[in-house]
Amino acid sequence: MRTSTLFTVSMPSVLANKTNKLAKAKQMTRSELIRYAVRNLLEEADLEGSIDIAHRELKNGTIKTLGKGGLASLMRQ
Repeated sequence: MRTSTLFTVSMPSVLANKTNKLAKAKQMTRSELIRYAVRNLLEEADLEGSIDIAHRELKNGTIKTLGKGGLASLMRQ
């Protein structure tokens, strides 16, 4: 039973050639390289989302920040 999903991706020849060269240089298959790139983009998007939430909570005054006592003080609250 297949545990992955097959994608067919079209891209400009220049991008495909660069992808092939980078995969070879990194000793990865194209699939490995593309999975790596997508994973990194998803992690970046998650981080950006977390930062947006933190900024919104900071603006609204609903975020707890570290004060004089540091993390230990915050944990006691």
